[in-house]
Amino acid sequence: MIDIHSHILPGVDDGSQSIDQSIEMIKKEIADGVDAIILTPHVQSKVSKFDPSHNLPIFNKLQEEAKKLKLPIDLYLGAETFYRSHIKTDFRSVTMGASNYILIEFSPYIETPIEEIVYDLTRMGFIPIIAHVERYSYLKPEDFIKIKTTGALLQVNTSSIIGYNHKNVKKNIVQHLIKNQLIDFISTDTHNIDSRPPNMKEAFEALKKNQDKDYLNKIFDLNARKIIDSIKHID
Repeated sequence: MIDIHSHILPGVDDGSQSIDQSIEMIKKEIADGVDAIILTPHVQSKVSKFDPSHNLPIFNKLQEEAKKLKLPIDLYLGAETFYRSHIKTDFRSVTMGASNYILIEFSPYIETPIEEIVYDLTRMGFIPIIAHVERYSYLKPEDFIKIKTTGALLQVNTSSIIGYNHKNVKKNIVQHLIKNQLIDFISTDTHNIDSRPPNMKEAFEALKKNQDKDYLNKIFDLNARKIIDSIKHID
């Protein structure tokens, strides 16, 4: 499996606060069957501590530690960018690796024209991935189809599969998205090892009894591998 949404990069937001904690989280990912992780620290969020340019040296240090420990994992640096209409964002600086994929989040409380925004991003040559799309309770079932028609992709958190622990998440919305195979990625959005741990395996186990095997393979692995392959191709 591949986890494309995680807050494992230490000391940059409300996720991991130390390299030791990050390594512990990575080990849990590996134990769950994950062989690649995209680290996506918050950008333009109230919990962001630094400009994105500050993240690369920290990423390099974490990657060196993982290699030193001989952990069987591939790490990539991305970002989770909070959309703010009043900020002119350099989207090229917040892509996943050197790819054209962008993980973008919106306010779960203020109704936002998500379809229009991601359409504009696709016209700029990017492939938007909407983070934890299940949290935007103002979206109606038909809105998800319209958003995907623009070329955008949809990501759902593992916690919404196994626990529905965000107050904006409605169980029927998650079920609708899965049943109609509208989701492109299942990811952890992990922030720590305790209250928001990596749990890809648990989410997979919760779905495998009632979902198509090929579809599960896509949303837990193959779709994410396209991102990884595009990063390697550009490199």
